[in-house]
Amino acid sequence: MATQIDATASAAAERHPRFWFDDGSLVLRARGQPDVLFKVHRSLLERQRQQETAVRLGEVYDAPDGVSEGDLTALFEHLYHDIPLSRQAPPSHIIAVLRASSPGQLDLPQVHALARGYFEEVFGGGPAPFEHPAHLEEALGAANRYGIHAVKKPLFYSLLTTSEFEPEIDTPGDVGGPTVLGAGEQQAEPELVPSIVKRHVLSPADVDRCRSLMTGVVDHFTPILFTPPTSHMDCTDILADKWLPLVIQPAIEDDGVYKPLETLERIKRVDWVSEGICAACAREKREEWTRDQENVWEKMDGWLKL
Repeated sequence: MATQIDATASAAAERHPRFWFDDGSLVLRARGQPDVLFKVHRSLLERQRQQETAVRLGEVYDAPDGVSEGDLTALFEHLYHDIPLSRQAPPSHIIAVLRASSPGQLDLPQVHALARGYFEEVFGGGPAPFEHPAHLEEALGAANRYGIHAVKKPLFYSLLTTSEFEPEIDTPGDVGGPTVLGAGEQQAEPELVPSIVKRHVLSPADVDRCRSLMTGVVDHFTPILFTPPTSHMDCTDILADKWLPLVIQPAIEDDGVYKPLETLERIKRVDWVSEGICAACAREKREEWTRDQENVWEKMDGWLKL
């Protein structure tokens, strides 16, 4: 679970402002600048583990590599019921608990399974339109790391429709390297730029998948969007007349060609009968647009090569 550290190393660390209990029986150190110590109740962790924690009272242990202060805080917020895992918990909290409880970190199987279930609920979706919270890049990284395949397609779709997935070109200051200073300027203190280190970015492979998805969506959906569907003659003429103002123009205004699920749903919600389309044709077309949504969703597997 963790490795023991000496008293000198622990003396240089700071106590966590909330999770330092005087009657705690296990001290964990999270690496950082500075290191942070958590003093918690060993029994609380052992109830979640398949094996006992092989530590003695009063000893200080390093958390496993990769366990951050933020992840440990989120885990203890759940275990001590400050912010228990739920569908309404902040997405970043769910992801952090998922990481901290994973086999490669603190290895708490029950907590990990619970976090995984809520993670799949929060970041799942399709083929009906859906909305994801923020933290998409972080969520995709967790899905890749822990093999949670059910959410990958929804996450890639959300990345395509709601974010700039292309990698940004970093300036020297962005990557923490030396910065050329002008006359009279002073070097920024290191603690002023920690957010840059914590930025979540897509892997090159996932950026390529996003590009492939965008190409596939545009190539497939453009002819559907810009060609009025055929029907019997009278309704075909009305659809052709209404298609530009009711379908194409709104899609142009909100980049609808990149959002096939949402655009098709908006088309379905138009009151076509009041626009002059017969009830039978309106019903038929809504069913057709629903099939188009399902078809796009199925084709995404090939575009993403999942």
